[in-house]
Amino acid sequence: MLCNSNNNRPDKDLEKALIKLAFSLIILTLSLMWFFLDKNHYVYSTLLTSVATIYCLITTIKTLSAGEAAISYGGFANEIIKNDFKMRRIENANFEPIIENAPAKEFLKNNNVLEFLEKYISQGSSAKQAFYRLQTAVKNLSSEKVTLSLLLKQNSNLIFNDLEYFEISVRPIYLKKPNIFDGAFSIKRIKKETYFYWTINNITAKQNMDYVFKEESTSLHNFLDYLPVGLYSIDTDYTINYVNYNMADFLKLKPHQLIGTSLRNFLSSDSVLPTNKDTWSGELIFTDHQGKTSETLTFQTSYREKEKIMHRGVVVHQLPTQEELQQQVSQSLDDINWFYNHSPIGILFINNLGIIKKANPKACELFNINNDSLDIYNKLSKEEISVLQTALNKAVSSKKSVTTELKTSDKTLNLYINELHNLYQNNESQENKFIIYAIDVTRQKSLEAQFTQAQKMQAVGQLAGGVAHDFNNLLTAMIGFTDLLLQRHGVGDPSFADLIQIKQNAHRATSLVRQLLAFSRKQPLLPKLIDVTDAFADLSQMLKRILGEKINLSLKHGSDLGYIKVDPTQFSQVIINLAVNAKDAMSGMGNLTISTSTYKLAEAYSFGDDTIPPGDFVVIDVEDNGCGIPENIIERIFDPFFSTKENIVGSGTGLGLAMVYGIVRQTEGFIKVSSEVGKGTIFSIYLPRFETGPEDEKNNITSPVVTDKQGHTILKVEETFSPPGNLNQKIIMGLNISNTIDRSSSAVEKNSRPARILFVEDEDSVRSFAVRALKKKGYDVIDSDSAENALEIMEKDNDFDLLLTDMVLPGMSGAQLTNIVKEKHPDIAVILASGYSEDIARKEVDNTHEFEFITKPYSLGDLTAKVYSVLNKS
Repeated sequence: MLCNSNNNRPDKDLEKALIKLAFSLIILTLSLMWFFLDKNHYVYSTLLTSVATIYCLITTIKTLSAGEAAISYGGFANEIIKNDFKMRRIENANFEPIIENAPAKEFLKNNNVLEFLEKYISQGSSAKQAFYRLQTAVKNLSSEKVTLSLLLKQNSNLIFNDLEYFEISVRPIYLKKPNIFDGAFSIKRIKKETYFYWTINNITAKQNMDYVFKEESTSLHNFLDYLPVGLYSIDTDYTINYVNYNMADFLKLKPHQLIGTSLRNFLSSDSVLPTNKDTWSGELIFTDHQGKTSETLTFQTSYREKEKIMHRGVVVHQLPTQEELQQQVSQSLDDINWFYNHSPIGILFINNLGIIKKANPKACELFNINNDSLDIYNKLSKEEISVLQTALNKAVSSKKSVTTELKTSDKTLNLYINELHNLYQNNESQENKFIIYAIDVTRQKSLEAQFTQAQKMQAVGQLAGGVAHDFNNLLTAMIGFTDLLLQRHGVGDPSFADLIQIKQNAHRATSLVRQLLAFSRKQPLLPKLIDVTDAFADLSQMLKRILGEKINLSLKHGSDLGYIKVDPTQFSQVIINLAVNAKDAMSGMGNLTISTSTYKLAEAYSFGDDTIPPGDFVVIDVEDNGCGIPENIIERIFDPFFSTKENIVGSGTGLGLAMVYGIVRQTEGFIKVSSEVGKGTIFSIYLPRFETGPEDEKNNITSPVVTDKQGHTILKVEETFSPPGNLNQKIIMGLNISNTIDRSSSAVEKNSRPARILFVEDEDSVRSFAVRALKKKGYDVIDSDSAENALEIMEKDNDFDLLLTDMVLPGMSGAQLTNIVKEKHPDIAVILASGYSEDIARKEVDNTHEFEFITKPYSLGDLTAKVYSVLNKS
């Protein structure tokens, strides 16, 4: 029990019981002392002791009962505090927490309340004043209740701001523990037994709601005040209590000039008077302050305000005339007609059975329908009908707009489907009706595919350019060290064939880089006008050797083919790659037919991801009767590294057709493939046709240029093409090893000593091979791994006849090194080495400085021959 029938506090009852128990114990002690000390009054002392004992027992029982009630009282009080959703804490005079509930403990985190509030109090005079009031109340031992704003979170996601608002109250609690042996309590005694009871309630939500309500009220008043129709409020006597600005402007007065006046004063004598019914509507004729009358349409309703009936009305003035209404309706009909009939988007109204209720001209064009074709399903295939029906069912079930893609035989359409519901028309029909917006995205899909293909080629091109330098260094070292070994292991040596295989694969790796560049359309070309028939006449013998005796090669040429503008070398590579692919598809036995013809395209023609523009074209068809290409992979055959010949040694890199595609597109041509499994494949190349023949190319040859998007030159390369079967070449096991032949018998001597060469190369393997090769020829070679190191060497010893440096070096480039060395030593010969073109080197080296160029990867013969010729010439 928490309290007795007299509503006394159990803790106070316990205090009284303890006092009584103390007195009873004193009496019992005194009676026992009398019992043992006074034997003459034994009867009386025994009687007193018995009574004292009985009284002490009764007092003890009452004390225990009071103690139990006090414990329950304190326990319940403590539970009430702990289970309160508000934050509650009791602190002693030293501001140490004595009792606090879970919300307070989590919020204050062992800080005393005043320190916590002072730490997070927001900036502002009102917050500081509220905090000062709390400090004063604690100091003066008085009660206080304030509202305080705290900045607890920085950059939080609160809806309104970062401030949180709290209602905080404090009151002192005095726990006096009276002692019967003491007198009145001193000030020190009272302060020691003083506690502070804090209550903290987060009222941020309430503050925000009050703020929202205030803002909404302000917005509502502003909305009503500036509404573009007249508003008024009157009582039953037509006295005006409120008008908005539109109503006041209509009557040519200010709002405050109208309040308190009668509505009758502004109504014409010819006008009716609104009745006091709950709702009323009709025409009222108002007379403004200047005497001008105007007809209005007025709606009035009644409402109750403080037990008083009021009326509010809406006045619509400036009503259009019948002629103006007719003109607006006509204009609206014209707008709808223009929008519907001349829309670039197809619009159809159909039901769930596919019956077309209405279709605009664009929809008729997209679905190839006319007024006589009422069933759209008659114009679609089974697959297309399934796609459309699925979308219609989804629109019904989801009650939302549905988007789907419909691919027909010749176009791709995006359909936006909505189920229609009658808004104004009373129609009890149970059929579902739909509106379909159809957009032709065929061109967009084609452009997206072309863009994806362009990104893919750009990525491969960037990859090829990024690894070209390092890759060429590796190939240079491989070819160079192989050449060194070939000097010691001749044709009769057992290791000769293995070395030839190593070198052959190194050259294949060089070809791989060129194929990557061709696919990415960044390979420099030397296009010129050539006759197609003549080009195939030169290629026919080579194609026959490649195809072998079991494949019948047939060439069929059309008449009046004109000319095509291509790089002869790359054009030959395209035809050879297609022939090799055809040979593999026919398993080395079959018929390969290459035919040429002219084709005039009147309008753009799309196939796959490409679109051929109108114009005259020379078409080259390469047709085989091989196994054909399955439909599921035909779209991937031009992808780099894609090959169907898996796990077959020597099957290639998967770049053959990718290179074909890149060269053809770089030549502003197109390539189309059609295939049937088991019957064969036809590759059709479309190249722009030229009427005029080639001009004097010796006077007009320019280096091919590759530019960026802004038209700035980024690559310019001159290439030469040596026809196969050159008599000056030495071919062993299908590999041209002419460059491995020693073409410089001994080193060039300068001033009765071997020529001195400073060789600069950052790649250790290339530097090791080159230095070793040149020293074997008798040259005095000093090597360096950087341009800075080379300059330090020349500061100590400048007696060099030749500087041979790589273009790409860490830190200072080879071109910069050349400029510095040439300035100080104009007579020194220079050879620049690079995997890029000579033109790029010449742009970086000062025009006044002469140098020679050697392309990476180079062989031992290339290197020694170049050094010999440069030193011999100088």
